[in-house]
Amino acid sequence: MILNCMIVDDEIMARKSLERLCEKYNNLNVVQVCENAKDALKYLAEEPVDLIFLDIEMPEVSGIDFLNQAVTLPQIIFTTSKTEYAFEAFEYSITDYLKKPIARPRFQQAVEKAFEVQMQNNAYRAKAEEIYIKVDGKYIRIPFDSILYFENVGDYVKVKTEEATHIIYRTLKSIDAKLSNPRFLKVHRSYIVNLSKIRDIEENTLVIDKKVIPISRANKSTLMSKLNLL
Repeated sequence: MILNCMIVDDEIMARKSLERLCEKYNNLNVVQVCENAKDALKYLAEEPVDLIFLDIEMPEVSGIDFLNQAVTLPQIIFTTSKTEYAFEAFEYSITDYLKKPIARPRFQQAVEKAFEVQMQNNAYRAKAEEIYIKVDGKYIRIPFDSILYFENVGDYVKVKTEEATHIIYRTLKSIDAKLSNPRFLKVHRSYIVNLSKIRDIEENTLVIDKKVIPISRANKSTLMSKLNLL
């Protein structure tokens, strides 16, 4: 298992130190390094990550502000030169809290904890039969069985269910990365469908609840392999 990581710190030496520590572990993949929380929030809204090494004291948007503003949060390991934020940090159920300068044994301990949490989360998601999405400032529960499809529309994604249509400001790529249920499949760059809701398939399209959905050539064989064909 590999954890895709992001480093967020306004100090260049702190960023470099964390990058060097991460490089010592083959199962840590640093996909983004940001010098401020604003850039990190923008990246996280478009690309999913598993773990963020997050500084607390940063100009304009602090680490605590980051937690409050992010639409979704992966695991967080706080990195800071002060201990006074420890209690406040753990109120957000972060994975760990590292004091700078960070010693490698302590860093390894935090990383091992992050992998344990990730394995638990993966096991839970594999068994889950619902998702929660943020609508009008609150999270609502949507059973998998009620979802028809996800459709990418510009800067947002429509979640079409049997009862309603919800708008979420995420990318289809990030949703696809989060869904771990075999009933869902990305059939086109703009659509993830619930396989159990397909009414019929004809050449390069399928129909769900009167909605004609394109099937990309690259995904056609995968789709057909998942169907119980006679």
